[in-house]
Amino acid sequence: MTNLQISIDEHLLAEINNANHSRGLDMTQIIREALYGWLKRRKGLHFDQEWIAALKKSSDTESRAEDWREAQAWSER
Repeated sequence: MTNLQISIDEHLLAEINNANHSRGLDMTQIIREALYGWLKRRKGLHFDQEWIAALKKSSDTESRAEDWREAQAWSER
């Protein structure tokens, strides 16, 4: 583990303390949870951007749409 020193403005600190009142986490746990959430959202955004770029390069044709309809119909059986 690495120790970090960060600065948090008073307004944000007050919001954290109010929100944490019922959960009872310490500041390290709150910051770690926030960072994991940020990384997860970042990965999701990166995936979305790659997916959109791939679709723009090679959009589905009408025949591919029919393939998807058949696959969906098969999976619903």
